[in-house]
Amino acid sequence: MVHRIVLVGFGNVGREFARMFVERRAELRREQGLEAVVVGILTATHGSVQNAKGIDLRKAVRLAESGSCIEPCGRAIREPTRDYLRRSRADIMVEITPLRIASRQPALDHIVTAMSSGKHVITANKGPVVYHYPRLRALALKKRVGFRYEGTVMDGAPVFNLFQETLRGCHVESFEGILNSTSNFILSELEAGRTYEAGVRAARGMGFLEADASMDLDGWDATAKACLIANVLMGGRLRPETVPRQGISGIDAGRVREVRATGRRVKQVARGWRDGRRVQASVTVEELPADHALAGIEGTSNALLVRTDMLKEILISERHPGLRQTAFALYSDLIAIHEGRLTP
Repeated sequence: MVHRIVLVGFGNVGREFARMFVERRAELRREQGLEAVVVGILTATHGSVQNAKGIDLRKAVRLAESGSCIEPCGRAIREPTRDYLRRSRADIMVEITPLRIASRQPALDHIVTAMSSGKHVITANKGPVVYHYPRLRALALKKRVGFRYEGTVMDGAPVFNLFQETLRGCHVESFEGILNSTSNFILSELEAGRTYEAGVRAARGMGFLEADASMDLDGWDATAKACLIANVLMGGRLRPETVPRQGISGIDAGRVREVRATGRRVKQVARGWRDGRRVQASVTVEELPADHALAGIEGTSNALLVRTDMLKEILISERHPGLRQTAFALYSDLIAIHEGRLTP
């Protein structure tokens, strides 16, 4: 069977996934027995295109990164995304549109439409999962399609796969983590003597900032991730809007350096815990002592310290991830679906 893939969204992560897919196509065939072609790419800014024989991904990436329309890669798609997904003969949709903090959002429509028409879904978009996880998981099980979302937290590091597949029977009691690489990078830049504005520019130049920079700088991304972990792994029903949230926007660079001089570190920390039968979460900017497990997480690195009923503490850390690591999460989810591991 040849998997036919549709990409909804073709930003930094989508293009990196396309590059990885081209580079590893022979390896996928040889080692995984996985044959696949991308038959559709839908974007908000570069046009949308379909090609039943497979889109030339190198050409599509080149055109998009030059700011050009990708429609020379095939036949233009003029209909609404929902209509295209409903009629498309693809069997896998990869949803990688930008994060939105809202219960109603286009990404949810994309996922529901794809699943309802019998397509597997892979997403790195936190929004639909954090707001609608029970509904989407139930729909995937009903339709017997894949629903994979490893890339929603900590790029390609295994978080959901670890606890939902490898550590079955182990219950998460609480967690704390540095989950927003952009904020952590900017704080490291401030410690090194740079200004807040320079740190933001550097993060944007590396492709780390969300399309809406406030998602990173005002703490929404970290809050969405905290809620997502709490909802998926702890059975919570949290919404980002109701969780205490503190971003790094406008933070005093001098204070960050003064704290560093004392041996402590200013970090944005996302937490989740049980309060009786309730699950709670928060995101705060605070001073961590030097011996704290998260204090040494530098630059774009991220980490998650999880406390469980069986294994006490587990620390997952990913050092200096880039776009490639987020793209790898999509790649690994593709392999999981091919192997029949549909829904964690």
